[in-house]
Amino acid sequence: MTASGLAELAASEKILYTPRKISYVLPMSTICPSRDECLRLMTAHGMLPHIRAHSCRVRDVALAVGSHLVAAGVALHLPLLEAGALLHDIAKTASLANGGEHARLGAQWLTALGYPAVAEIIREHVWLSRHPAEPGPLREVDIVNYADKRVRHDQVVSLAERFVDLRRRYGRTPEILARISRNEARSLVLEQKIFSYLQITPTDLVVMIPCGGGDAENSTGPVERR
Repeated sequence: MTASGLAELAASEKILYTPRKISYVLPMSTICPSRDECLRLMTAHGMLPHIRAHSCRVRDVALAVGSHLVAAGVALHLPLLEAGALLHDIAKTASLANGGEHARLGAQWLTALGYPAVAEIIREHVWLSRHPAEPGPLREVDIVNYADKRVRHDQVVSLAERFVDLRRRYGRTPEILARISRNEARSLVLEQKIFSYLQITPTDLVVMIPCGGGDAENSTGPVERR
């Protein structure tokens, strides 16, 4: 293959290319911003304090669940899990001010920044395109979707408590209420699928994650409290 052909391959496969050497970096499915980069993006997009606190708590839940799944042999990329959780509501402030679907808008932003895997997590954090009952491995998008359903504001709660809150805040029409109920049923299936791999229970998350506002700057992962 010619040098120009190798350069084109490098561009398409995210390979760093020089005429003397090819160095593999990361597949597109795992490329994600660092924690510090996520925090800068949250600030740059004017994320409101309560949305930031919620996002940080979702990150704690996602990493708690993800770390246990990895220990159980499930293949997950924890840095991608963290980035997706921190940024899942990146467009919520803009959507509150200007309208539009925050999941779709946030996914567009992260795609434009070159993070398609993070964009997919953001796009599907409200509603998974693949039903949890369908066969297939657990993915980072599944874990962030579930973690978001376990955090009311910045508190870890049960799925039932979270969906009571969602109905109260967003259930303006019978159609919306019906969709929320379908999402709750899907989330229960996802919860069963996730915890079928684990020795902990969904209730254990409430005591594993410290109370109070999430703080991504100082958090190094979930803290277990006994």
